[in-house]
Amino acid sequence: MNWRGLKKLLPLLALGAFTVTACSDDDPVQVTAPSAPTNVSVAVNGTTALVTWAPGTGATQQTVTVSDVAGNQADEVQVFQDNTTAAATFENLVQGVTYSVQVTATNSAGSAGSALEVFQIGGGNVVLAPTNVQAVANGLTALDVTWTPGVGGATQRVSLTAPGQPDEIELIANNTTTSTTFTGLTTGIEYTIIVTAIADDATEASAAPITITLSASQVVSGVLSSNQTWSSDVVWILDGPVTVGSDCGPDPANPLGTCDPVSLTIEAGTTVTALRQPSNNAVRSSFLIVARGSQLIADATGANGVKPAEEDVIVFTSDAPRGQRARGDWGGIVLNGRAPINSGDEASGEGDSGLYGGVDDNDSSGILRGVRVEFAGDDVTATDQLNGIALQGTGAGTTLDFVQVHYNQDDGTEPFGGSTSQTHMVTTGIRDDSFDGTDGYRGFIQYAIAQQRADDADNGLELSNNGDDGTLAPISTAVIANATIVGASKGEIGGLGTESDIGLLQREGSGWRIYNTIITNFNDSGFCVEDAVSQARANDAVAGSTTPGDILAFSNSILWANVNRDDDSDVNFADACGGTYANQTFFDHGPFNNLVADPQIPPSAFDIGTMMAPPDFTPAAMPGGYTPFDVSTLNNEGGAGIIMPTDGRTLEATNYAGALEPGAVDPWYTGWTVWAVDGSDSRANADGQ
Repeated sequence: MNWRGLKKLLPLLALGAFTVTACSDDDPVQVTAPSAPTNVSVAVNGTTALVTWAPGTGATQQTVTVSDVAGNQADEVQVFQDNTTAAATFENLVQGVTYSVQVTATNSAGSAGSALEVFQIGGGNVVLAPTNVQAVANGLTALDVTWTPGVGGATQRVSLTAPGQPDEIELIANNTTTSTTFTGLTTGIEYTIIVTAIADDATEASAAPITITLSASQVVSGVLSSNQTWSSDVVWILDGPVTVGSDCGPDPANPLGTCDPVSLTIEAGTTVTALRQPSNNAVRSSFLIVARGSQLIADATGANGVKPAEEDVIVFTSDAPRGQRARGDWGGIVLNGRAPINSGDEASGEGDSGLYGGVDDNDSSGILRGVRVEFAGDDVTATDQLNGIALQGTGAGTTLDFVQVHYNQDDGTEPFGGSTSQTHMVTTGIRDDSFDGTDGYRGFIQYAIAQQRADDADNGLELSNNGDDGTLAPISTAVIANATIVGASKGEIGGLGTESDIGLLQREGSGWRIYNTIITNFNDSGFCVEDAVSQARANDAVAGSTTPGDILAFSNSILWANVNRDDDSDVNFADACGGTYANQTFFDHGPFNNLVADPQIPPSAFDIGTMMAPPDFTPAAMPGGYTPFDVSTLNNEGGAGIIMPTDGRTLEATNYAGALEPGAVDPWYTGWTVWAVDGSDSRANADGQ
């Protein structure tokens, strides 16, 4: 056995002390395990090592084992059948090799080993560096440092340094202490920690330095009435509903007298947490509202189409510790804008989140770029619910790019009218619909991934015009292109149930147009046109119309393995979801160029994954016969068509279906998205947890 194997056994041997009763005709005699030898020391002379020690009590045998630390040589062992021997000589050791030595005392009741001593032939005594050094924030101004002591040390030194700060050094006069705490520290400063083991002869070995920055926290509540910047060196805590600005009304040219426009800028890398239980114990959870005329600028990259680095992502999350977060911990983000809606000149947002709607198609409620919204959604009633991100009448001047909504209680994102376009979007573990939209939405969504989870989910895409009257204008003529929508009907993703209903549900007079999209693994149906007004728009498309507002579209797309839970067959339609309407007939209409075919996405697309090992949604190749639709032809179409973003984004032509080009390297969604069900792969809260 080499020294590593012996080290693994020693704690077991040490813990294995027990009592044996010797039976005789007289009273039983109890035998207890021996105590461990102490004061092991090594004197090196050339290639000879003299090992001395103080014997433990109660042993009948002593074993001295010398091991090559690198494990390249067999152990050398000497056994003494007594408890008086206190020295052993080992000859012909190898120059330059580091050895460990341990003395073990044994009797019939068990064994106990001494601490390891390390020495080197030709180099005197040596010491090994401490290992497993970790530093964790303890509140806002303290650090807990832990480590495993280095073998061969007699004392230990823990140093804490930071630029512009005096060094803090703690000397520990033993080799058994494994933790210490530094207090009175400063937030926003990067500290460096080094733990060193020091031998009796002053030889020392240090672990690799580690760094940590203490974050401050600041609680925010009520209405923000002046421009603010939230910096990344502070964890910002939402306490109850927090509103940016005061309502400026529906018309930018005629603001309300009470208008108070405010800009909230959040720096790249900032973490915003929300109290699960607001301090006023209100029914409403904590959430963030942007009033009409105000803006939220949460920009991690500064440019569209630029993949954010994880350290730059702006994270909105629960105040629960990582590993304990859940859907509905807080409310989410609500943006109120002044763009047209079809539910009235203006409307009142869910969750008492303010008025929205107006006359400005190009209104801007700000920028969400490189943003993650986690464990949100507030179900006050069955019809009063907060989405991960609610786009309430927001205009084409509002930017959403590289945004994830993770484990939301209600929908992932939902535009209520307006014209805000969404690009590079990820929704994961959404309890209701992954992507929703209604009330005259006329933006576009391109490059989108939805992965549902088996414990709870509804539809992948639920696309509407107006729930009261499907004919109301403006019609929802939004475009979705290059989406990969993965349901959980077979229970693979999470394995907790058989959720996921319909992959794509067109309803309530929908005029949405879907192109170059993959939908797979839904329970009830892959595709459904539900109501009479939507079905009339579908029939107009079959008849050859391409006029926005007169049609709905689902073309140049792929369905696979929906409805049938038992295998990956090509059952994809349940016409009952549309009454007597023949959904499959619509899908199979030749000019639409749809396919029922295996999209060749990897099996890990149906796994939960983590940030470090995310699911893979990259197709190996497009199925034979696939034909894309050139969505760039829909840019600037005018009329009732989509309203183009003012930031320069356009619909991009691709030669593939789904969110990712086949064989893509470094996919756009990896490295900044989270996947765990409980937040274990997310950011720490204000307490460092």
